[in-house]
Amino acid sequence: MRRFLATLCLLSLAGCAAISPSSQFQIKVTGDAPFSGAIMVVRDGKSEQRSVDGHAPTSYSEQGTLVSVSFQKKQAGGTLGVELIKDGQTAASQTTTAEYGVVTAATQ
Repeated sequence: MRRFLATLCLLSLAGCAAISPSSQFQIKVTGDAPFSGAIMVVRDGKSEQRSVDGHAPTSYSEQGTLVSVSFQKKQAGGTLGVELIKDGQTAASQTTTAEYGVVTAATQ
């Protein structure tokens, strides 16, 4: 029964993503620290995830119905932030100065 409900929930989410209009997302990584992490995008009802390594500041562009990101500082010092911009408007943001801190953000 649990497996059936989980499958039903996943199919419902995929169906919603498939009929939602696609948006343009810009992912701005701010601060001054090296980082690693992941970018997940739902496109055409399918989830795609990729790993990234970089040094802030930098940015990425994605097209889809949902974007979720998680980045972690590779050093103790410095600042790391993320800002998700959907169709030109800031939709989510987070910043950290914690040692090896993590920032996450998501929007649809």
